[in-house]
Amino acid sequence: MPKYDEYRTNGSAAYDLHSVRDNTARPLRQPERLPDAPERAKPVRRVKTRLAIAPFTVLGTAVAVVMLFLVIFSYVRLYEAQSAVSDLKETKTLLTEEQQRLRSQYENSLDLEAIEARALELGMRQPLPSQIVYVEVAAGDSVELGEVQEERNLFEQIYDAFYGVISDVVEYFS
Repeated sequence: MPKYDEYRTNGSAAYDLHSVRDNTARPLRQPERLPDAPERAKPVRRVKTRLAIAPFTVLGTAVAVVMLFLVIFSYVRLYEAQSAVSDLKETKTLLTEEQQRLRSQYENSLDLEAIEARALELGMRQPLPSQIVYVEVAAGDSVELGEVQEERNLFEQIYDAFYGVISDVVEYFS
């Protein structure tokens, strides 16, 4: 132990390594750098791409185009129907006004004395009491029959819609 005591510095527990004379460690050497290996030219692969069209893609595109076509012509038909409805509303308004004017003119021109005089000229006379018949009709007894539409299934309605659109397109372009 006396050998190591001489290397201590000022009573510390650390050795003075710079003063150690029997240091056998060799300095580290940097390895020589190897030359870079030349890069090999990689063969270029030319891949020929084919345009592959999936049948479902074609079918989906065709269905989308047909649906777009149907939507556009449905809007055209809707616009034409709205135009026709507005024209009919205007016509109805004009006819209602004319009806009211004619009704008031009719009621104003109704002169019972003139009608009775004209009837006597034509040889008409008042009915006898035995010729008068009264008929009472209750309001609940009247029936009004309208045209009953047949119930049609979904496929017939779809067929009619397609037929209507196609006929409208043909009519529109002709």
